[in-house]
Amino acid sequence: MQNSPGIVTANLACFVAMFMWAFAFPASEVLLQTWGVMALILARTMLAVGTLTVIWLWVDGFANLKSAPWFHGLKIGGTGFGFGAILLLVGQKMSDPVTPAIAAAMMPIAGAAVEVVLDKRVLKPHLIAAIVLAFIGGIFSGGVNLNDVTFGIGALFCVLAIVLFAWVTHATTRDLKLLSPIGQTAITLIGCLTVVLVAYLGSIIIGIAESHIGLTGPREITLLIVMAVASIALAQLLWIWGAGGLGILLASLHMNIAPFYVMAIVVVFMGEQWNWSQAFGAILVGIAVIIAQSKQFNKVSTDKVPCK
Repeated sequence: MQNSPGIVTANLACFVAMFMWAFAFPASEVLLQTWGVMALILARTMLAVGTLTVIWLWVDGFANLKSAPWFHGLKIGGTGFGFGAILLLVGQKMSDPVTPAIAAAMMPIAGAAVEVVLDKRVLKPHLIAAIVLAFIGGIFSGGVNLNDVTFGIGALFCVLAIVLFAWVTHATTRDLKLLSPIGQTAITLIGCLTVVLVAYLGSIIIGIAESHIGLTGPREITLLIVMAVASIALAQLLWIWGAGGLGILLASLHMNIAPFYVMAIVVVFMGEQWNWSQAFGAILVGIAVIIAQSKQFNKVSTDKVPCK
């Protein structure tokens, strides 16, 4: 059985996971200039799964891979990460660029709903305040202009995708406790790969244009490796590990600061302009994280005080 990280370590893991995940967005922006969306999702997922499977085999050994709850793990990963990714993609296609950002800002709300329904968690006032503050911060961090928002089926698909992402994180850390974090991440991403592969083959049969493979020069391959290894494999591993220590509600607060990381990355590497509104949103999310976990941090401090 895995050992859950402490409160500080879990927060650090979620922070690093979100920062690494943020690199996927500028990388995908470049790759999507020549790649089809379905082809890119399949390629990056295959590379991520290959990387994690090798690490899993090396760290835990073949016996642990063989005895893993494969059916349940694949079902969780395929439903949450696989269908969630497809719903988000379809939702983005059917809506405007602003709607997915608002849906992503609802991750703490989705995390809270999952824990209330499945764990019977009671939301105390400080948690409700943190969730509201994180949502507002996520809107600012995502650079959302509410005047550009349109609501429809596409928005519904985006929201459903976020709910699935919250659910799959909760299910992975609770139902697959006997696996190490590497095993949890690998087996669920293999489930995701199964669904994505079926969707990709379906897109080829139907004749969807988004199934074509783009340029594969040194620049494109480097960006693809960054997306697959850093932004998916390692980021997902750290996210699952951190969420195992914090729970999906508290971990999900970190996700709302990811757009600020994306902005900071494109400022440093692509010379884009700094956005103070997004920085303000990141500060609000950071405050929300502190408010939500104030009692846990106080408990850690109290535990370290020697008895007299």
